[in-house]
Amino acid sequence: MDRELQRRVEEQHEDLEDGVSRRKFLSRGAAAVGGLALLTAACTDDEGTAAGATLAAGQSDNSSSASLFDRVRDGDTIKVGADLTFPPLQFRDEAGEPGGYSVELAQEMLSALNPDVTLEYVDVPFGELFGSLAAGRFDISAIAATNLPSRAQQVMFASEPVLIENNIILRNTDSSINNVNQLDASGVRLAVLAGSAQEASARQLFPSAELVSLEQQPAVQEAATGRADAVLLGEFNVLAALNENSSLEVLAGPPLFADINTWFMPLGDFRMQAWIDNWLRYSTIRGRLSSFWIERVANDAREAGVPSVPVYSPWLGAATALDQA
Repeated sequence: MDRELQRRVEEQHEDLEDGVSRRKFLSRGAAAVGGLALLTAACTDDEGTAAGATLAAGQSDNSSSASLFDRVRDGDTIKVGADLTFPPLQFRDEAGEPGGYSVELAQEMLSALNPDVTLEYVDVPFGELFGSLAAGRFDISAIAATNLPSRAQQVMFASEPVLIENNIILRNTDSSINNVNQLDASGVRLAVLAGSAQEASARQLFPSAELVSLEQQPAVQEAATGRADAVLLGEFNVLAALNENSSLEVLAGPPLFADINTWFMPLGDFRMQAWIDNWLRYSTIRGRLSSFWIERVANDAREAGVPSVPVYSPWLGAATALDQA
């Protein structure tokens, strides 16, 4: 390839990479007042049975409607569900606009499919998001969640990760709990976010403890005031909890566990799933997810003494490791 042709190819590739960051949404829409929610952990028996019966019959929620992929490309207004009370992953900025790591990446992903897409945000409380999507109250999540099997009865998850979430125990400084092994005991009270993956995992890890399931801030206060021995939080909530509550500290030891979180959409929408997976793979290889995670999340987590791991390409990581061997 001659030098001039090579230069032009490189310029075109740079234009493609920069395109998403240059695009602006014509409208982000007003937030709809929704009574329902983001990261629900458990389905009811009725919901699970109904979803299972639908799949067993070879049907899907999208069997009689266009894929979200086509609707975005055709310029439909897309309803995006989010609980915007979890900075730095999802929140409203000073101007009232949705922002945060997960939300802004979701905007980029949809804009890459149609730069003129119009988004209407539907505010949904954390605990009921999956049932709300299954009921058709919005079209796709703007936040990433753990793909619990119970949730997958109601929604379809992307296959590629949006973020890796380390989960951390904060103990009350007056508690007798000094290591994680002491948590699984009668009389121990552990506060968790209701409807979260942390709640689901804590029930398996600490069956003898009493779980106190609350909304995010009440759960933190339950431990801060000593009504609970500790609280289980995602890494992105730790620094704020420590700064606001001098009675809390990180329990010594590594993170309790890590979860892979990703976006979700209606059951059976394989075309949209394929698009999202491709966009996430490309953005991961290009370093977009890792650089944005370090900027928005990792620095604060590390300031709190908590490890934080961005999403990297395993293929590039393996190639680098082999090259250095």
